[in-house]
Amino acid sequence: MKLFLLILLSLSIFSYAELPQESLHQIGLKIWQNECRGTVEGLISWNENEEFPSLGLGHFIWYPQKAEKKFDETFPSLVNFLVEKLKDTDKEIPSWIKSKKGFPWKTREDFLKDKRSKKMQELRDVLSTTLDLQILFLLDRFKLKEAELLPHLTSSQKGFVEKLKSTEKGAYALIDYTHFKGTGLSPSERYKGEGWGLLQVLQAIPEETADENLITEFVNCGKKVLARRVKNAPINRKEDQWLKGWNQRLETYLK
Repeated sequence: MKLFLLILLSLSIFSYAELPQESLHQIGLKIWQNECRGTVEGLISWNENEEFPSLGLGHFIWYPQKAEKKFDETFPSLVNFLVEKLKDTDKEIPSWIKSKKGFPWKTREDFLKDKRSKKMQELRDVLSTTLDLQILFLLDRFKLKEAELLPHLTSSQKGFVEKLKSTEKGAYALIDYTHFKGTGLSPSERYKGEGWGLLQVLQAIPEETADENLITEFVNCGKKVLARRVKNAPINRKEDQWLKGWNQRLETYLK
């Protein structure tokens, strides 16, 4: 109950698409379910065949030192957001988490061996006690990404965004997909020159799509874009193992 009240308090200063605060709260919790199965344990993970750990409610990326940053590194931005929001409270973010040096464990093996260390406990404490602010960060970040994306959209595609934003299902789809697979603008997030972000999904939706079919078309086009990503991905990344889960995530937009 305490967490619920904290989330609503944070969301009271955030207005998105005129959706009720309760809807925004549910969107944030659904993303937590998608990324971490809604568990505290899932707030810290490092998947096999990935070069980075995934941290927090939204599995934000934090690269180890000197790692090649192919995907959008979101954890440092989350830390900056938390520091700003907590500056007038007694909650402190440990200095090593605020450091610009990168994730302190160089390999997944080192990370797994150190699960009971003091640093790991400090990281887990920060992530488990700021869930309300992490939801707010997700929503705030989408507003910024939306502004970056709009100049690249046709009038029809901008219309799709506005129509999706006006419903809880549509807003959830936009916010989750942008967090999940990015805007599609980054040149580094390409395989064989083709991206897989929100831009590519919107580009795939037929212009004549009726309003009542828009969310279904969004999901169908998202599946096509992600299937193309897997087909174009380097063989060593073995991305076909994730496609079923990605598709299941997209299908939650219809529920």
